[in-house]
Amino acid sequence: MRNVSVTLAWLTHPVSAVAVLVLLVNDHLLKAAAPGVVTGKLSDVAGLVFAPALVAALCCLLVPRLPARWAAAGSTVLVGVAFAAVKAVPGGADVASAAWSVIRPSTILADPTDLLALPALGIAWWVRGRTLTPVVSTPVARGVRAAVVLPFAVLGVAATSAPDYPAVDRVVVVDGQVRAMLYNAFHGLPDGDSDLDGAAATVDGVTWTALKAPVTPDLPPRATNACVPDRPDVCYRVVPGRLAVEESTDAGRTWRMSWQVAEGRRTFLARRDSDLRSPREHLSAAEVAILPVAGGYRVFVANRRDGVAVRQPDGAWQRIGLSYAGKTWPPAPLTAPGKHIWAEYALAVAIGSALYVLGLLPALSRRRVLAGFAAGTTVLGAIVVALAQLVDSFLGLGFTLIGMGVGVAGLVWWIATVAGDPRPRPWLWPTQAALAAAAAAGVIATFYGWSAGHPDAYSTAAGIAGAVTGAAVAGTVVLVLFGRGPAARPEPEYEWTTSGG
Repeated sequence: MRNVSVTLAWLTHPVSAVAVLVLLVNDHLLKAAAPGVVTGKLSDVAGLVFAPALVAALCCLLVPRLPARWAAAGSTVLVGVAFAAVKAVPGGADVASAAWSVIRPSTILADPTDLLALPALGIAWWVRGRTLTPVVSTPVARGVRAAVVLPFAVLGVAATSAPDYPAVDRVVVVDGQVRAMLYNAFHGLPDGDSDLDGAAATVDGVTWTALKAPVTPDLPPRATNACVPDRPDVCYRVVPGRLAVEESTDAGRTWRMSWQVAEGRRTFLARRDSDLRSPREHLSAAEVAILPVAGGYRVFVANRRDGVAVRQPDGAWQRIGLSYAGKTWPPAPLTAPGKHIWAEYALAVAIGSALYVLGLLPALSRRRVLAGFAAGTTVLGAIVVALAQLVDSFLGLGFTLIGMGVGVAGLVWWIATVAGDPRPRPWLWPTQAALAAAAAAGVIATFYGWSAGHPDAYSTAAGIAGAVTGAAVAGTVVLVLFGRGPAARPEPEYEWTTSGG
């Protein structure tokens, strides 16, 4: 295991850890706040500093007998060649974009000037030389450092490219067409029309034409409500902060809901863009425009990341997404069973693990203090995973991975500590394991149903999952009361005597 220890020491060295932190902060804060050459190159340098250590650590974890020096040399060369191929070889960026998009939608651009960052590999190799002998000697300390740094390192690799998240902030009628004004949601909500960087024109919402000039000089003020030109009594307005449009047939005196995406489905849509800051803000109606056509009129609504919604002359509403510059972004499905609930899967496993270790702890007869520490570690990991669900951004993924790492380490430690304890009755181990597994399965089933639209509200699903967990806790208490066997008899003390003679 020394090979693993050496590569983990390389990955968890302060220089490597700082590089991971710089990459995450730069990609998710600085690039959006101040896009430019400096923030672009900073990600390349930081990535090259820690990427060889990450690749080497993963190789040695998968193949423990792989010599650390071979893993270090191979990973450094591999990272350098791959980086050069992506930045300088035609088609390399496209291949990398497709590979990264498996994790999340990403756009990696070929830029030969990025090769100026390659000397950062020298920093990585210098750090490797400083960690040939692991500084942290105890297995527990190495495990804790790896559990903290490794998830963020994987996250950093997944965050090395700034994706293009097209969103529609405005729809205006110009020269008998509706123009949809675009922005990249990755950089946050636009601060005025000057931040819009694209435009497309349409008449029917099906055929789109890309426009070179995204903003016209005579662009009218934003219209959150509009009336039909030849029928001023019929008006439409957006509902602030929601994907919804209201309609009035009495010139705005009374309003009724004309079209909406339920709040539970809006929350589900936000899961697709969990790496954006405040993703729900990018899923709201921003402007409405009305275009008279033969047979009536069409209503166009700018729904930011959800694209455009259109009311056809027959009164039917459609979410049509967006087509621009030869690319089409269809509207994301409102239900997708099992998708975008990876965090809830982790939460369910954490709940099951915590129930298992806590349920058996009172029944133990030996090593109870050490088992308590191990159980506490597992519960701590479960708590971190649970709290991570409250973080509505890509940062929540990092805390979830850390919590999972800590929880799994605690569970393994606990099993190794209590193995062979004679006091719990034989049926208690499998029964408690079945109860914990049932609780985890119940939580998973509840959120799976939410992803399928039943129930629609996330709060309802969370309440059901809480009730399932509460029932499992009550069952655990009952098992503890009836599952403890008699206390283990103390070892007899023998007194050795000697006889003369």
